[in-house]
Amino acid sequence: MRGNFLQIFYHRFNVQEYLLFTLLGITSILLLANIVGQETAENSTKFLSSVLSGIVMITSFFMVSKYGTKGNHGKAWILFMLFSAYWFCAETVDIFYNIVLGTNAWEYADDFFYITGYQLFFASLVFYLRPFLKQISKKLVVCISLFSMVLLIPSLIMIIDSEPDLLSKNYLVLFAYPILDSIILIPAIIGVILFFKGGVNFMISLLSLGIITQIIGDNSVLFLSLQNQYYPGHLVEILFLWTYALFGFGISNQIGMFRDNSLDDSCPACGKPCSGHN
Repeated sequence: MRGNFLQIFYHRFNVQEYLLFTLLGITSILLLANIVGQETAENSTKFLSSVLSGIVMITSFFMVSKYGTKGNHGKAWILFMLFSAYWFCAETVDIFYNIVLGTNAWEYADDFFYITGYQLFFASLVFYLRPFLKQISKKLVVCISLFSMVLLIPSLIMIIDSEPDLLSKNYLVLFAYPILDSIILIPAIIGVILFFKGGVNFMISLLSLGIITQIIGDNSVLFLSLQNQYYPGHLVEILFLWTYALFGFGISNQIGMFRDNSLDDSCPACGKPCSGHN
């Protein structure tokens, strides 16, 4: 009876509809929390960030165990697993310091985990896309790189204008995020383009869209911070929660959570029975 209920539940909606409901749910919670008050918004954001980042980390463990550690995609998932672990630490480091150690966290502790995680994600995406190099033209890479640079320049100008001490720790941290965002944006856009061309599966499109959402959020927070309008729990943090939701649903769909059985015979890259991508 329980199995039949779950089967009916999973087939009632597809993964896109589950994802839409989740994104709307996250948005509704943050909207209500901000109406109640800033403290409620901050606590709600911290709680959801911890839960969603934990789900992404757990599902990434499943991907490593499912597809192994060999080949480009094996390496990609090991790196993604490490990335998800670092970002989970970033989301929970304040809780660990306050509850376990009984002290305030180092000012840049979460930034250390975030910045390290960005580099791991970039490496993961590069390994994942490496088997598709023949589908990626040099012209495409150059155009996307130029687009990324155009988006980077205004962010750097805003930071330089707002921070007189170019050697301060705050300056270096602020500087790191837009630079890393501009670098990661290149393979992320390529991943989305390959998906629409039928080259990669639905999962990689969600991972790419997720990090693009994160990049939009980073730049929005930067702008609001420099205008002294940002506060913990701000509505712009909805984008960061959406990032985790997109990651989680992409991986969950790949491991077969929304199907009768997992994709044992399917390539983890293009989503079809094939060989030669690993």
